[in-house]
Amino acid sequence: MFKNILIKINGAVDGIRGLISFMTRIPMGNFKSGFEEISKYFVFVIFIGMFIGFIGSIVAYPFFYLGIKSYMLIGALVLFVMLYIQGFHHVDGLGDYGDAWMVMGIARKKLEVMRDKNMGVGAFMFIFFTELISVASIGYLYEITYSNFLLFAKFIILVESCSRLGLLTCACCGIPSKDGTGRYFVKNTDEYHLFIGYLILMILSFVMNIPKIGVICSTFTVFFGVFMAWNSNKSLKCVTGDVLGASTELTRALVYIVLIFSLYIY
Repeated sequence: MFKNILIKINGAVDGIRGLISFMTRIPMGNFKSGFEEISKYFVFVIFIGMFIGFIGSIVAYPFFYLGIKSYMLIGALVLFVMLYIQGFHHVDGLGDYGDAWMVMGIARKKLEVMRDKNMGVGAFMFIFFTELISVASIGYLYEITYSNFLLFAKFIILVESCSRLGLLTCACCGIPSKDGTGRYFVKNTDEYHLFIGYLILMILSFVMNIPKIGVICSTFTVFFGVFMAWNSNKSLKCVTGDVLGASTELTRALVYIVLIFSLYIY
């Protein structure tokens, strides 16, 4: 019995290592798990978001310490570091999603455009404006938390975690595609994983002492993730890996807007 438990623990650790390796540029060494096994631990993507948000916020600390007020520069640097850690993995999906969004026609035609290696105007505009919103929002948060680095870090960690909750929600509510790596994550993610992900965000919000803002941002994230899945199920007849990537980037940008509005309400 003890041996079986040990085997299961080793399998889980290997699967989580595989997930981290797939979702980031963090070196995790050799692992045996394939996408089928990795996808079973998809809920741990929330913790990956926390870690990336933490690293991104640390980048801004020297600017806080020196009193530098170049807000857009700081926003760009923080976002670049976070995107770099994730290997620009989801940005690529956002671009493909943007191209497919601009196509008028049946689902098969949209999917063909999404898989095309060429970058169209839809991809450029989606990436440019989505990431611009994030850059400007991070810069604004730096401005209003100018004397409180800890609060700034809490906001960055919260939003980056929410972006992964949006990814998890989209996978939970989506229809698996017939091919591609994304189908494993959609197929093996259900309401239980979504509940656990939402619960983790609630706990994080209370631990960081921003419960009201955390509840608002997390709840909005779930609704937006459901919308992303519903829209893709309707227009593409499935949720692909590119849609999952796009959900991460779009969720981040929109949650930053919700966060900023929430700060004025509360």
